[in-house]
Amino acid sequence: MTGHSDIPRADGAPSAPLRETAKARLSGLTEVDVLILGGGVNGIATLRDLALNGVSCVLLDTGDFAAGASSASSRMAHGGLRYLEGREFRLVAESARERNRLIANAGHIVKPLAINVPLDHLVSGIAGSVARFLGLSRRGGPLSLAALEGALRLYEAYGRREHPLPAHRTRLRRAAFPAGLPGRTRAMVTYFDGQITQPEGLMFEMIAEAMAQGPQIAVLNHATWQRDGAAFVIADRFDGAVGRIAPKIVINATGAWIDRVNAALGGETRYLRGVKGAHLVLDNPALHARMNGEAYYFDDGTGRMVITLPVGDNVLVGTTEVETTEPDDQEVADREIGYLLRAMDGLFSDVSVTEEHIVSMTTGIRPLRRGTGSVTSAARDHALEEDRFAGLDAPVLSLVGGKWTTFRAFGEETADRALTLLGRSRQVSTASRAYPGAAPCSTDALTQNHHIAPVLAERLLHRYGALAREVAPLCAGSGATPLSGAPDYCHGEILWAIRARGAQRIEDIVLRRTRLTFGHGLRPETLDALAAILHTETGRPADALAAEIRGALGDPRLMGPRAYREEDAA
Repeated sequence: MTGHSDIPRADGAPSAPLRETAKARLSGLTEVDVLILGGGVNGIATLRDLALNGVSCVLLDTGDFAAGASSASSRMAHGGLRYLEGREFRLVAESARERNRLIANAGHIVKPLAINVPLDHLVSGIAGSVARFLGLSRRGGPLSLAALEGALRLYEAYGRREHPLPAHRTRLRRAAFPAGLPGRTRAMVTYFDGQITQPEGLMFEMIAEAMAQGPQIAVLNHATWQRDGAAFVIADRFDGAVGRIAPKIVINATGAWIDRVNAALGGETRYLRGVKGAHLVLDNPALHARMNGEAYYFDDGTGRMVITLPVGDNVLVGTTEVETTEPDDQEVADREIGYLLRAMDGLFSDVSVTEEHIVSMTTGIRPLRRGTGSVTSAARDHALEEDRFAGLDAPVLSLVGGKWTTFRAFGEETADRALTLLGRSRQVSTASRAYPGAAPCSTDALTQNHHIAPVLAERLLHRYGALAREVAPLCAGSGATPLSGAPDYCHGEILWAIRARGAQRIEDIVLRRTRLTFGHGLRPETLDALAAILHTETGRPADALAAEIRGALGDPRLMGPRAYREEDAA
């Protein structure tokens, strides 16, 4: 790595870059209480919980942190209203409770969100809803006002205990509806859930909090591992050998890869049913203005519900559900794009939505528990499976299923089991613990203490909460230089993404450390600028980064459907 200054902490003292610190710690560890494989939201939540309770813990990801399904969510903290129809009452209750905790403890990132549900039927379809609720039918059907009102009363009852959200309201007069809804709309119901503005950011806050507990904690992305008897030999994908550790417990939090990782650990499991979901990121000012800061949850015309919500100046719409057996499947099929566009184009009769409005896409595989029935009716609850594999002394805990909103509860459940296996007791609860970025911080303080422009201070505070105090020193002076093709970001933010949050590849930065694929879309000149910064900061070869640029230009997740067209033209 080329030379650079350390990352300034909020207290003004320097701290070494994340990956350098992690590799130094790994080289000095030979035994560890827990090894976590997988850096998605459930694995990271487990790491945070264990670290806060004094457990020595290493987390490895063969790709990047926050990748996979964790970075392809609907960006919502929600109780799972639609899960009531599948009688998943425990999940809905837990989700509503965790949603409220996120709003209370991570208010810089999780905000209340009004969700509008336009309805074509007042009573028609209620018999089908009742049949589905009773488990007598799996056939989809239209949602009626009567069915939704009943569901919302139960749904809101689950969320009343801690930091309750406003009650739902119903409008029956067309004059009270938002403009442009189709003439068939008979009613409008508005209820509240939460929106996660920076989901990956919340995950990196948990990583930093865990690492701050001391040298017995280490995390490494882009890592490789091999079993060597009861031990694991670990290497950095870019720099080679790092260390060898023997864990007392192994936690498999690899999401869609769980069964394959268990095979590599020496066991055979069939826990997963992979369901791929895609979202479109739209740059459509007319649509964004019409939505007026609120989400819409609406019937696509076949009885299947679609969610769309504003994210910054963009509109996010999802999701599809396609069963897959390949955990590496990142293709967004034409039929998925077409389905979501048709659904969105029918939401407002006077606002057109076409492929030209797509600036990027997300896709991830939800690691649902294996079961029968359609992918839309598959259980969304989580399960903790425990196995003993031949040749491996450590028990293996597999984190199966789950949803974004319940990550803290799932991590707590997993940590409790690990503590029991280790013969220890819980000392710290995360239930009411604020996230680091939720601490008080003001734009005036950032401006005065770090000599940055007020508009930049406001942007940093919006993106990072109180952690803006760590980012700001890198954004002073030449660090304030706007990023080519993306002037809302500055060079200092990219340096911080590399040093403090472990980005090593172009994709790491554009998909999981920033929202560069939002706005008006990712520009080729931005990719060139990122490659130059990565080369200087990490010492990675220019030819390898050039290959990443070529890959990005042909990746529809990053560039939208135009990546297909430009690739065909080439």
